[in-house]
Amino acid sequence: MPSLPARDLGAVRLADMFDGPGCPLCRHRDDAVTRYIEGFMYESVNDIAFRGSLDDARGFCRPHTHAVLAGGRHVSGGMLGSAILFGAIMRVRERELRAISGAGSLSRGRRGREAVRPPTCLVCAEAAGVDEVAVITLVGLAADRAWADAIGDADLCLEHVAALMAAPTRPPNWPAIEDRQLARMHALRALVDGFAHNASHDRQHLTTPEQVAATGQAARFLGGEQRPVDPQPH
Repeated sequence: MPSLPARDLGAVRLADMFDGPGCPLCRHRDDAVTRYIEGFMYESVNDIAFRGSLDDARGFCRPHTHAVLAGGRHVSGGMLGSAILFGAIMRVRERELRAISGAGSLSRGRRGREAVRPPTCLVCAEAAGVDEVAVITLVGLAADRAWADAIGDADLCLEHVAALMAAPTRPPNWPAIEDRQLARMHALRALVDGFAHNASHDRQHLTTPEQVAATGQAARFLGGEQRPVDPQPH
C-alpha cells in the first residue's frame, strides 16, 4: 500500500511514485506510457482505427520508436508486432520521399518540408495527456498536509515543477510547496556553480562530494528522469 492517503486509483498510482527516488511525475508518465505501448502492441497492431491514426501521425518520435520495439518484445517475446507497425510507417514515409523525388522544381521544396516534419507521435500525445491529468490531480491532493509535504520535498524535474506552478487553481497551502521547490533548485544551482568555481587546479582540493554529484543531479532536474530503452533485439 502507498504511504500517502489515496482514495482512488489515480491517487494510488501517484502515491506509489513518491516511494522511490527521482521525479515522481516522470516515473508516473513513464509507467503510463509503458502500459499504453504494451496495450496497443497486444490489442491494436491490426486494428483499423489505430492503424489509421498511426498513418495520420506518420509514425512515432525517435525515443518512442525504440520503446515500441521494446514493448513488442515484452508483450510477445518477439518483434512481429513492431515489424507490422514499422512497415506501415515506412510505407507512409516512402510515399513522402518518392513525392519529393518526382516533384518539379516548384513543388519540391514544399514536398521536402512536408517530409521532414516530425511525426505527431501517438505516444507523445498520450504522455502529454497523462501529465496534464496528473498535475491537476496532484495539485488537488496538495490540500492534504501529507501530500503537501511529499510534493514540497520531492525531486521534481524542472518541467514538472513549472507545470505544477502553472496549474490554474491551487490550495491555500500551495505557496509553501513552491518555496520548498524553489529553495531546492537554488541549492542545486549553488552546488553546480561551486563545482565549476573549484574546477581550477589551485581550488580542486576545495571540491566537495556534494558538488561532484550536483552536475548529474542538475541534468536530471533539467532533462527529467530518463528510463533507458534497449533498442537491440535479444
